[in-house]
Formats: sequence, structure tokens, C-alpha cells
Amino acid sequence: MQIFKSIEDIKLNERPVVTIGSFDGVHHGHKAVIKHLMFQAKKRNTKSLLITFEPHPRIVLNKSPETLKLITNITEKAEHLEEIGLDYLLILPFTYEFSQKSARTFIEEYLIGYLNIQALTIGYDHHFGRMDDNEHHDVFSLVKSYNIEVERIPEMDINNIAVSSSKVRTAIANGQIKIANELLGYNYQLCGTVVHGNKVGREIGFPTANLMIKFKLKLIPANGVYAVKVLHNGVKHTGMMNIGLKPTFHSKEKTIEVHIIDFDSIIYGENIQVFLLERIRDEVSFASVDDLKDQLTKDLEFVKSKYLRK
Repeated sequence: MQIFKSIEDIKLNERPVVTIGSFDGVHHGHKAVIKHLMFQAKKRNTKSLLITFEPHPRIVLNKSPETLKLITNITEKAEHLEEIGLDYLLILPFTYEFSQKSARTFIEEYLIGYLNIQALTIGYDHHFGRMDDNEHHDVFSLVKSYNIEVERIPEMDINNIAVSSSKVRTAIANGQIKIANELLGYNYQLCGTVVHGNKVGREIGFPTANLMIKFKLKLIPANGVYAVKVLHNGVKHTGMMNIGLKPTFHSKEKTIEVHIIDFDSIIYGENIQVFLLERIRDEVSFASVDDLKDQLTKDLEFVKSKYLRK
């Protein structure tokens, strides 16, 4: 997959088939749109191109940016798109000035002028650009008026739940990782750097890697204990992760700590990827450290029995 970071960078020899959107999470619904896009490109003997935006439009448009949390950063999004088999990814810088372009201007300048597209595939709820005051039809009709073929892809249901990024975010925020993973089609991940903690885990026999998330808009799941897989230097390990305040120790700082099973390397300052498999239990306050250790032992045995050899 070839990635372009400005419209001026693109020099294509073919007229592509295009889709447009944020595609946060690249979930099953998104994949349905992209796979149809790729099918149309192959049928027309051309290439597939996806247009997305960075940063997220809500940040620039000040639509409750303080509440905005995302499933994927731009790097993760690109990785998922490449796995699907997309030909081209165009990441347009989203600014306030750009947001003021009308849908007609965007179509004429970008879709026709720069890209010379032959068809557009969009999701059931998609829109882009600002309609001019004198426009009497929607974006779908407007694109068709330029003799560009447009297709809308209907909602995709997974276990009778219409897939959307907002539903994935709700599941993650509530700690419903199995549901989120099913909607996504892959295991939700947290990426970050291992930093020094207070060493409490090591003192009680469960050393942990304290994870600092670099992407500040990353959606952090609900507090609790999770079964996870950890990718470090190309090798996957099994582990369990705690998200929360460590109430037994009366901590006031929320942390993300990962205990990697049968792993004793010193990895401070190194990056790891943590793939969440399921939420085991709530984070609770124990009457004593010994009670906490007993519960952690039970958690560890559960994770080992279910995930160690998978």
C-alpha cells in the first residue's frame, strides 16, 4: 500500500475508485466498504484509494474534543488498511480552512481535479464537505451529477448489532473487550513505552511493565484485570494487565500495568504492543496484600489455562 500525506503528492496513472471517511478502528463495517471498493477497482482494472483525515475533524471543529477518544491512531489505522489489501491511502491534513470547503468545491478540486476518480464507494451514514446554501440535494446526488458512479454500502450486522465506531468505543469503554473484538475483527490493542513504576508488583511476586500510552487520544478500557498478549521485539507473550488505581495500595494515579508470564527481561524505555483478549474481573480493594496475592494467583492460573498455548 502506498501512503500519500498531501493531495499535491499524488501522481496517478489510473483513474481510481475512492472512498472517504475517518475509518476509526477499521472495524467490520469499514472492511465491508473497503472490500467492495477493492472489488470495484478490480472490476474496472484500476486501483483502490481511501481518503482519511488527520487530525480527527472533531478536534479541529471543537465538537467536544475533550471527550474524543479514538480506537486507532493513524499508524494503527494504516496497518489495518494495508492488511486488507488497499492500494493507496491519502491522509489529508484537516484544518479549519479545509473544513470550510463546500462539498461541491471538494468534489471539483480534489475528486475530479487532482484524482480524476471514476467511482465513489461510501458507507450508509457518510457525508463530507459543507453543502452550499443554495444546494437542494445531498452529497450522494451531488457526486452523481458529475457523472461519477456512487454506491452506498448498507449497515453491517454482527450478531444482530449494526457495526459502528461509536458502538465499538462504548464496548471498549465498558470493558466489554470480547464484544469490541468481535465488532472490530481483531484484538484491541494498546501501544506504549515501558516506564518505571513504584515496583509494588515485583515486591509481591508479580512484576509488571508499567505502560505509558504515547497517543493521548487513545481510548483506555474500563478499570479491571484483563487477559492479554504482549508483543515485544517480534515475539508474542501471554500476560495479564491491570488498569486502574490499585485501591489496595490507596493509589490516586491511574496506571496500566502488564504482568508478562515467564518473562524476566528488563525492558524500560522499550515499546510494546498489548492485545486485549478478555476482561477477567473488576478492580477491587482487598483487605490485605496476601488476599490480593491470592486473587492474582487465581487470575494467573485462569490466563495460563485459557491462553498460554494459544
